[in-house]
Amino acid sequence: MITFNIASIPDRVDLLINTVNSIIDQVDFVNICLNNYESNPFEDYDKVNVVFSNNALGDGGKFLFASQVNGYYFTGDDDIIYPENYIKDTIKQLEKGYDIVTYHGRSFLHFPINSYYKSPAIRNRCLSQWEFTEPIHIGGTGVMAFHTDNFRPNIAGFKRKNMSDIWVSCQAKELDLKIWGLKHSGDYFTYQRPEWTIYDDKVNDCQYETDIVNKYFCK
Repeated sequence: MITFNIASIPDRVDLLINTVNSIIDQVDFVNICLNNYESNPFEDYDKVNVVFSNNALGDGGKFLFASQVNGYYFTGDDDIIYPENYIKDTIKQLEKGYDIVTYHGRSFLHFPINSYYKSPAIRNRCLSQWEFTEPIHIGGTGVMAFHTDNFRPNIAGFKRKNMSDIWVSCQAKELDLKIWGLKHSGDYFTYQRPEWTIYDDKVNDCQYETDIVNKYFCK
């Protein structure tokens, strides 16, 4: 089975619909965590399953379904339009033996780090060209995939909301699983430009994130 799993907030409902429409024909089911939504915008969609949440997990809600499904588990963000060959392209990479793959992430130049967002790092963005496929420290969960036979993130380990990239990467580190950043072109994804992002909220206040990364990666 192939599932695409995502979380969203009401301010992004129009973006979310665009995202789902770009991916739904490529997968068996789309699972959505609707954070603080009062209604389901996908009532007429046969392949969409939703759960309503109070936003306690934030973007971590996309991993609520990991304990319930088996197969290829894709996670996404509601500000991205996915290309029509995205699922097939990514499964081909997983079939090469990569544990976890993503098209976005960062690798720090040294540990311990002083700031999760500002310490020296190689930053690979999904909206920029990657020339090589290589292992990275922190994988972006907006463009991530794995098979549940190899990795099944534990949502109980998500101790603070809007940190899914970090929690997943730390769990992978604990299991000695590599996250691979995949080679791709700069125009592979389309960005929808929301008014607010997690980065905007945390870039100047990330001591907690910094401490967690050091805890797991300085061992």
